[in-house]
Amino acid sequence: MTTLKIHRPADGTLIEEIVAHDAAHVDAVAQRLRTAQVEWARIGAKGRAVWIKRYRKWLFDNATRLIEIAMEEGGRVRNEPTLETTLIPEIIDYYLRVTPALLEPRPVRGSSPLTFGKRYTVHRSAFPLVGVIGAWNFPLLLTLGDAIPALLAGSAVALKPSEVNPRVVIEAVRGWREDIGAPPVLDVLIGGGEVGSALVDAADYIQFTGSVATGRRVAVRAAENLIPVSLELGGKDPLIVLAGADIARAANCAVYGGFANNGQVCMGFERVYVHESAYDEFVDRVVTKVRQLRSGVDDHSDVGALIHPPQLQIVDRQVRDAVDKGARILTGGNRIDRPGNWFEPTVLVDVDHSMAVMREETFGPVLPIVRVADADEAIHLANDSEFGLSASVFAATVAEGKRVADRLDTGAVSIDDFVANMVCADVPQGGWKKSGVGSRLSETGLLKFTHTKVVAANWIPTLDNDVFWFPYTPARRAVFGAAARLIQGRGSGRFGL
Repeated sequence: MTTLKIHRPADGTLIEEIVAHDAAHVDAVAQRLRTAQVEWARIGAKGRAVWIKRYRKWLFDNATRLIEIAMEEGGRVRNEPTLETTLIPEIIDYYLRVTPALLEPRPVRGSSPLTFGKRYTVHRSAFPLVGVIGAWNFPLLLTLGDAIPALLAGSAVALKPSEVNPRVVIEAVRGWREDIGAPPVLDVLIGGGEVGSALVDAADYIQFTGSVATGRRVAVRAAENLIPVSLELGGKDPLIVLAGADIARAANCAVYGGFANNGQVCMGFERVYVHESAYDEFVDRVVTKVRQLRSGVDDHSDVGALIHPPQLQIVDRQVRDAVDKGARILTGGNRIDRPGNWFEPTVLVDVDHSMAVMREETFGPVLPIVRVADADEAIHLANDSEFGLSASVFAATVAEGKRVADRLDTGAVSIDDFVANMVCADVPQGGWKKSGVGSRLSETGLLKFTHTKVVAANWIPTLDNDVFWFPYTPARRAVFGAAARLIQGRGSGRFGL
């Protein structure tokens, strides 16, 4: 029997050991979920909504406990998991509102003469088993946030949280199964990569959030199994600050977007490009603000611990590489000498794209700032990345911000704000380039968990044998050929069509 040792990132002490699952357990869970899914699909969208509403209430009533578990095993300050328990009910409310209409059979009127006399209806059927492989930075949001639309679509869902901090997801699933006694269509699998791999083999659809390297392996395995995937991968998100922007707001936003959740945010700012006319004031304000950030995990802290030692090593390596290549540290730059995984909130200047901190995902409390001559240079540098998850633009006017946004190669752009798209479940959230495939939220975030089935039926009397069916005879061929020429010639100025 293999166990996972779950440690407190704040001091390295052991919280508990959890039994890890194996491939045989994954297969058994998958079979149970598939069996339960048949009835779950049968009760329809309204029947499923009853249980999701009850679960929403449970999440609200138990938010404090979920937050405290997430704080302990994630090394996070209270505000960060509170954001998760705030956004998930909003996601639930959105999907409760739109799901019935999305799943309703949709009549389609054919536009071709070939469809004359026929009626078409597009039906939606859920993939029986959806596997959701979540990440450790927002463990609830990146599992339940995808599970909810899948469940409402009619799927059963197996969640595979990160092996680093699975306890909050375990508790959330326990609430579904035990406290509200919901149908057994939601379960949790515990373990590392081997469990994730087994889930890819067992599921009909995979939603994955994590690194590019792991996402690539998931995509390959899914392709071998011929199942669809949606991947939200890494980010190296830029902030652009142009001449005439509100520098005070831009600086405050930069600090929040760069250091929220200790920088462990997929869409957090990892590169900042500032017009030379605003550069000095912006940097002064940012450095002053960052020096005021309080590291800790109590309710008087702003920045928590990094999730585990490997993440601490990545951050330290990137800062050392930048300094070796000419970057200057204006504040921070070192590990904090205390038990646990601590690194000082850090601001770097004199950075360039030869440095790992500007090209690789950092996922830590480091904000590199670059001086640029104009908007064109800022856009060029912002797009000079293999990632394209999101970006923010501060400009003199909203119109200028929109013009810059149109030229950025990212899945979302917030103007004078930070990830404003994420508080709106009505719009899709997805990345360009190596930041991912597919999207979550919006109508797409539910419909991707469904197959389409087209039902075609005749609504006028039909012949026993259509003219283009067997047998192929000269007479039938002549009639069919004449009809085909009329159809093909329409719009060409011939035949009066």
